[in-house]
Amino acid sequence: MLYVIEIRRGREELSTLMGRIREWLDSRRFEPDAFRCTTDDEGVTCRLEFKIESEAIAYAKAFGGELRPMGDNPAL
Repeated sequence: MLYVIEIRRGREELSTLMGRIREWLDSRRFEPDAFRCTTDDEGVTCRLEFKIESEAIAYAKAFGGELRPMGDNPAL
């Protein structure tokens, strides 16, 4: 089972956000199963998939993310 977390930010935050996520993951030695970012006119959505539930929950709390069912893929 995969635990999917999505976070949404403004487009102007993309490079800063990517750096913050990478640093956060590295400092905890978390390795998401997948890491995708998509952009549209309104902003950027980062979608990470974790195999370990506690890692997904920690990431969601740290970045204000939302847990999504694996089959729910509205941004991609």
